[in-house]
Amino acid sequence: KTLKRLEEFTKSKSYKCQVILSDDKSVDNSIDIAKSYANKLEHFEYLEPLPGQGKGKGAGIKRGFQAAKGKYVLFMDADNSTDIGEVDKLIPFVNKYDIIMGSRYIKNPYPHRANYLHAVLHGIKSVFEVIILGHASDYQAKGKQGRLRQLISRGGNLIFTRFLNQSYMDQRCGFKLYDRKVAKFLSSLQTLDGFGFDTEYLAIAQKYKYKIIEVPVDWYNESTNAKYGLKEALKEFKDMFKVLNNNFSGKYSKKNLKKRTGKTYEEHILNWK
Repeated sequence: KTLKRLEEFTKSKSYKCQVILSDDKSVDNSIDIAKSYANKLEHFEYLEPLPGQGKGKGAGIKRGFQAAKGKYVLFMDADNSTDIGEVDKLIPFVNKYDIIMGSRYIKNPYPHRANYLHAVLHGIKSVFEVIILGHASDYQAKGKQGRLRQLISRGGNLIFTRFLNQSYMDQRCGFKLYDRKVAKFLSSLQTLDGFGFDTEYLAIAQKYKYKIIEVPVDWYNESTNAKYGLKEALKEFKDMFKVLNNNFSGKYSKKNLKKRTGKTYEEHILNWK
């Protein structure tokens, strides 16, 4: 369904689109579907993890980012919960911002400002609303997630604010647009293969003072077999401490980037001021 929608969308645009399905060792025949669709969608390719490569959403995103050739790089979840057409809401901000994040928790564009106290208080309020009402009052999605999933989402958001000062309204929406150089830079310093990659990307982005804005998008809670629950949330909590340690130990430094990228180092340098 998603590939058919992508075919329709890309044919309606004057600009060229490269479509990459980056598989993360899924078990639902996604890669077989991609192979059968390879000749139906222009500029379409699929990536299978090679032996020894990481398994998980973060690993899949990293492979996709490294293969991307466009001026801007969008990643979207394969269930099309946020329709590809919503990218039209993000594109107007590409000249002013390095990362444009789709959000399910705002009504108007929200440029990121490090406001720790406000973010913590808002996070506490959201958690209590989920416990009492079943969902946060500022949740704008058309399909409501279950109480547990919402609690994991808002509780996680509060924890990341508390420990990493990531004062965003919606860190986990699977619909984000990046400048290509930023995407390649972040993925080159990436160390996490699982769901925690979002946390890591934002930590690196804050370190290098990239400009970030959240933009409201329509999102529908599709019923899929995607495995995300308490177990995955605990892994993300563990990943948070890995990010803290990585930052402290210098794994996100320019020096480490040069070690990882070698001859292509110059391609990843942006504005070091």
